[in-house]
Amino acid sequence: MRAVECDVAVVGGGPAGSSLATLLRQSGYTVTLLERERFPRPHVGESMLPGVLFALGKTGALERVEKAGFTKKYGATYIWGRGRDPWTIRFSEVPQDRTFTFQCDREVFDKLLLDHARDEGVDVREGHQVTRAHMTDGRATGLSFTNENGESGEVRARMCVDASGQWSVLGRQFRLREHNENLRHVALFGHYHGGPTSLPDVLDDMEPTDAGNVYVVAVEDGWLWHIPLAGGLRSIGLVTDPDRIRGMSRTERRKYWQRQIESCEEYKELLEGGRWAGDFEIVSDWSFICKRFHGPGYLLVGDAACFVDPILASGIALALQGVLRATKAIRTSLEAPDLTGLSMDWYQDGYLEQANDFVDMANHWYHGQRLQESWFWTAHRLVDPSQNLSLRQAFVFISSGLARETPEESIRYMGGFTPGQLAVTYEALGSEEGAAGAPQQVAVVRQAHHERVTPKGMAVTAEEALAGKPAFVPGADARAWMQETETGLQPVTRVEVPGAAPGDKREILMSLPTLSVLNLMDGTRSGDQVARMMAERFRKSVPTDAAALRPIVGSVIAELAAEGAVGLKE
Repeated sequence: MRAVECDVAVVGGGPAGSSLATLLRQSGYTVTLLERERFPRPHVGESMLPGVLFALGKTGALERVEKAGFTKKYGATYIWGRGRDPWTIRFSEVPQDRTFTFQCDREVFDKLLLDHARDEGVDVREGHQVTRAHMTDGRATGLSFTNENGESGEVRARMCVDASGQWSVLGRQFRLREHNENLRHVALFGHYHGGPTSLPDVLDDMEPTDAGNVYVVAVEDGWLWHIPLAGGLRSIGLVTDPDRIRGMSRTERRKYWQRQIESCEEYKELLEGGRWAGDFEIVSDWSFICKRFHGPGYLLVGDAACFVDPILASGIALALQGVLRATKAIRTSLEAPDLTGLSMDWYQDGYLEQANDFVDMANHWYHGQRLQESWFWTAHRLVDPSQNLSLRQAFVFISSGLARETPEESIRYMGGFTPGQLAVTYEALGSEEGAAGAPQQVAVVRQAHHERVTPKGMAVTAEEALAGKPAFVPGADARAWMQETETGLQPVTRVEVPGAAPGDKREILMSLPTLSVLNLMDGTRSGDQVARMMAERFRKSVPTDAAALRPIVGSVIAELAAEGAVGLKE
């Protein structure tokens, strides 16, 4: 069979693979996508978060999703912890463009995205199972596959992407997966044809829109989910310890799953009049994160790169946010190969940071104090960079799939609220501060935000900076980095400055050549000496002299001194 040639070869046609392939094809690259199954195919993970909608809008698939008739999901309801009282969060509790998302039938949803990729010009090949990456001089240069007719073939590409989900073809080949022993679970699930009863019918203080909520209930052996799908279908699943079902036959596991559902008091009235659809599946929920998300000629995205426990339904949201980063990293790498290392590190660091936020929340969920307020505090620590959110809002923020970094500027920093706006927000929420405490809370928030953005450095002139011996303050450092722009990435110098709180850091972005100055600062050389060394070092490539470089070096050192990143020794 003749080898297929393309710019990018993608393994897997799920949401991550089809969305990434679409974005790259829309950028003008030739893309071949290999999917081992034929769509539609059954898949767990029907509950989405608002964080997916921005990416779907970028690919152009959002309109198709909105017209598909999926159930709208405005929030989530939980019975978890020491008490049995239900509590509900709503996505409208934090400022964002979308206050709802969808509960989707994955057979329909995934096929919709794959068909969209095909319509956009992606070479989609279903029934093609990738066996491994083809390596040339230590670099992935293509993918070997076997099609449904038993024929072997190869796709040759400038970049290979593993979006094969938990199968993680390249992650397994390069032995990258590291499992999280604290989040080792198994999910048993199937579907019910439900009766006429919905959440607002069985729980107090519910709104009509809460009928589409995911309903999570802790039980003795783990926890259950109830997801209302279109057409009266209900997805019902149990997440439990694998040891609970070890040694059971498939029939015994199905009966065990049904007993857990039937013995859950909170589900009895909700499922009254319904009947089991007859399907039953078992999937491993053993969370893992790969040691690295990229290597020479390849990149991992979605569940192939990391899989976090499903308690917050973060899978698709995390995957599609990773797709947005991966698209820019791949485009930069293909257009400027010398920047591949920087762009791939930018992709991995940002994606991994988001994934770890969800891992921290999941770990705390299972192993923390099992108090609602405790989860709120954990979310607040993870995702509120401007300290302008209440504890409850921070939890809703991460539960929306937004994590600490999202594409929408309106929720990326969450700053700029007036005291009046915050007071109204707290009063409307009835949150832990309460309406009466809102003015005091606002004052604290504004003060904290002010302290965060005000540099605590020293004002020096350029001449004083040249006379002194500059060095980074403890905890500050600088490195080459990629800055995200509307169209892609550009190399810059990233300076990190320690903040007031432990572990808190502030970021300063400067031009890439600035790094040449910073690499010569060690506290033993004066600014003048740094300028002379630079002139000598770059004389062949950039004819100049120390006199011309002095004002540039002096201004850089003075700026970083004012920002609190650099100190001057006598």
